[in-house]
Amino acid sequence: MSSTVKGTLDSPPETNSGALRARLRSWGPRALFGVRLAASVCLALYITYALELQNSFWAATTAAIVCQPNLGTSLQKGRWRIIGTVAGALAMVTVLGLFAQSRYTLAFCLAAWCGLCGVAVVVLRNFASYAAALAGFTAAVIFADTIADPTSAFFFSIVRVSEIGIGIGSTLFVILLTDFGAARRAFASLLEDMARQLVRGFRSTFATPQDARETRVSPREVLRQLSLFPAAADAAMADSPYLRSRSGHLREAGARLMDAVLGWQRIALEQEVSGQPSDDVRACLDTLLSRLDPADLGRDPERLRNACAEALRALEALPHDDASASVLADATRDLVLCLQATAGSIALLMGARAERRTAPWTIVIGDPLPPLLSGFRVFSAVAAAAAFTIATEWPNGPLAIAFVAIAVLIFAPAGDQARVLVTDYTIGSILVVAVGCGLYFGVMPSISTFPQLAVMLALFLVPVGWMQAGSWHTPLFLAMSVNLLPLIGVGNPISYDASTFFNIALTIILGNIIGTLFFIIIPGLSPEVRARRLLALSVRDLRRLAGRPQTRDAARWTAVMTRRVEDLPPQATDEQANSLLTLFVLGRALILLRETPADEVERRLISDASAALAEGRAAQARIAFSDMERVLAERAASQPSEAPAVMSSLAQIKIITDAIDACSGLLEGADGQSANLS
Repeated sequence: MSSTVKGTLDSPPETNSGALRARLRSWGPRALFGVRLAASVCLALYITYALELQNSFWAATTAAIVCQPNLGTSLQKGRWRIIGTVAGALAMVTVLGLFAQSRYTLAFCLAAWCGLCGVAVVVLRNFASYAAALAGFTAAVIFADTIADPTSAFFFSIVRVSEIGIGIGSTLFVILLTDFGAARRAFASLLEDMARQLVRGFRSTFATPQDARETRVSPREVLRQLSLFPAAADAAMADSPYLRSRSGHLREAGARLMDAVLGWQRIALEQEVSGQPSDDVRACLDTLLSRLDPADLGRDPERLRNACAEALRALEALPHDDASASVLADATRDLVLCLQATAGSIALLMGARAERRTAPWTIVIGDPLPPLLSGFRVFSAVAAAAAFTIATEWPNGPLAIAFVAIAVLIFAPAGDQARVLVTDYTIGSILVVAVGCGLYFGVMPSISTFPQLAVMLALFLVPVGWMQAGSWHTPLFLAMSVNLLPLIGVGNPISYDASTFFNIALTIILGNIIGTLFFIIIPGLSPEVRARRLLALSVRDLRRLAGRPQTRDAARWTAVMTRRVEDLPPQATDEQANSLLTLFVLGRALILLRETPADEVERRLISDASAALAEGRAAQARIAFSDMERVLAERAASQPSEAPAVMSSLAQIKIITDAIDACSGLLEGADGQSANLS
């Protein structure tokens, strides 16, 4: 859903000299989207006219809402949209059946349902997120039609769900006819770019200090691209049932990418706290990575996979004489495994065969406050509009409630950008009234056949869609495409009434204005606050992890911290990004240390160190881990046969102590963390 408001089909030019060529290349997909939009709307209208459904504009409006540049092009996404529509209809029919005689109770239940959808829109992602939004839209539309006569709720629900389903189906049919595998190519390109930057980043850390200053690469860009991974992977898998049945391979590539980023962070911590490692170790690892060419991902991924297998064997043969060398070797192994998994995923996208492996569908919440704010905002907006409608007996008020729900739900995942986006959306709804006035009074009275109506709509929707798929105030043109059909009232049959037109125009404008006002009254969290909260929540969870070890710590910690890294706002500083990654690394190292075999003395030292870390006593925890490091070193010296096993524990302790040294101020002080959370 976030891609709904953030994405664009524009591609930035690679060079200044190629700016014009790049702009011309971007016009093709934008023009294609304009044609898709017009064709989807016209097909939905044609079907509803053929079936003689009364309010044809709901099918056409749904087609305009569903047909978005970055909402997807596949049957998988269509299934989620239909699920959301049916869920919204069932919820509203149930409420109408229980409270048919109490309008205020009906309004409260509608607001509560839309509020739950507002929470789900932010918690869920991609297809599921948009399904939650459609569940809220559908409930509001059914409420608008049945509030005057709740006894006919079931009949109207069937009709509205049918119209909405026609809109969804029309869009899917048009898009599937015009889709040429762009999602798979875009996902493969994203994987290649991330792998290329990771290799550059690792090699820059292995460079000499003088060369490092010239070639230093920051992991921030990789983190930004990693936040796009879930949506890009879902889009690629949705285009192919075969890929969906092999989703585990693509998810593994995402997990390996995160492992490689964390390995990069471990090397950075090692250099920051302990200084540059041995020149021999750095030179050996850099030579090994120089044999892996990320360009092979696009040319011959199988060759890169074979090269990665040879690199892994070479890493196993390397001597691990000390903890620092083990840390660097383990991080390099994570990168090689990442390249191997990425090559396998790209080969799969190119049509290679692979064993069936599906990924489990899980819900992970990085920070509960943004979804709660979204739900409260949606609930308040819908409740206020419904209460005003019932109290004043505004005839078109129920329709206004539907447009309020659309405005607050569709932009809920946009975070701090939502207010700007919904303002553009409201301006677009005002501008479309002027355009609709000209069409309604100047053009439509002369139209007598459906082909003429389709031509008129195409002449409007194709250029609007072209602009909507661009990067300049896209919500403005989204509003124009969504609000035109209800405004000009393309029902069956079409009727012309000036008072009806202006009443509906006022209803649409006021509904969107109310939605905009509630984004101002209940704003989203600023990027600074979001970044601080993600850090504070991570510190809190790290302390819980240290104080109360559980069997599912590793999977839960990885899932939650991965979501927080992906949720980190682009405006976050490099220091905040590094701190979040350091906490991620620290938690994983602590889990791995607990899982290694240890005697009674070592277990007691781990327990003491973990207790100090759980209580925010970073200095005492650092001392306790250092004591354990000394005990393990003595054990390795006295029992050489156990040295390889001990070296793994020493490497984890080295990571933990480096991480504590790097963010000791963040780990200490419960009061400071509570302030950040508030």
